[in-house]
Formats: sequence, structure tokens, C-alpha cells
Amino acid sequence: MLAVVTPNDDNANAVIADLQRQKIPPRTFPTTGQDASLTGLQNILKGYQCGTVYKPNAAEAQATAAVAIYLRAGEDVPTALLNGTTKDSQTNSDVQSVLLTPKWVTADNMNDTVIKDKYVSPADLCVAAVKQACTAAGIQ
Repeated sequence: MLAVVTPNDDNANAVIADLQRQKIPPRTFPTTGQDASLTGLQNILKGYQCGTVYKPNAAEAQATAAVAIYLRAGEDVPTALLNGTTKDSQTNSDVQSVLLTPKWVTADNMNDTVIKDKYVSPADLCVAAVKQACTAAGIQ
């Protein structure tokens, strides 16, 4: 079986467009993406993309703001906030980091992730081409 793991939904969409041009049916050539873009979510509903990686913006913004407040105040960031490390490629050193857990979004949990978080609206997502798939996924 062939499959494509792409760095984001836009790259997956380019692969999917070629699959559609070749008249390869949905659910026969798995693709993946990242960023939970509107196109990626619609491709999931159409059956051309297995899922997408979603990183909730609110959680990222909250973590960033919390770290920034401590740094601006000249204080050390509490270790409870810093839950991992990231390798600095310039200095080859580990940098304490806030690592959040991304969510894998499929048609089965789309309503409970990107819709619930208001990352995308049902009106924008559920255009005519995916209206029936939205209903099947419980997205109103």
C-alpha cells in the first residue's frame, strides 16, 4: 500500500488534487497533514485525508503569555511550566520548553476538537461539497 505523510494540509491537498485528477477514489491512498486547515478538514470529510494535526492556538498563546510574563519580570519560569526541552541547533544545547500535546483530528472527533474550540466554524467548514459528511460527523 502507498501513502503520503505531508508536512501540512496544503501539501496534502496538492497530492489529493493529483489523486483526483487521476480519478483515484477516496479512502484508497492515505494522506495526512498538519495545521487543521479548512481545506485539510474538508479533505478528511471527503475521505481523501486520514487526519490532520491540530495544535490549539489558545493553549499555545496561554503558554507563551505565561512564560513571557515571568521573563519580562526578570524571574525564572517555574519548572512546573517547563515540561520538556528542545535542542538549539546553533548552540547544540537543550533549552527548557513548554511542550503541548497536539491532537489528531479525524471525521470522528472533528466536532469535539476544532469545532468545539471554535477554530473553524461549521458554516465555513460545511460547504455543499461536504455538507452530508458534516452531518454524518455530527457537525451542525
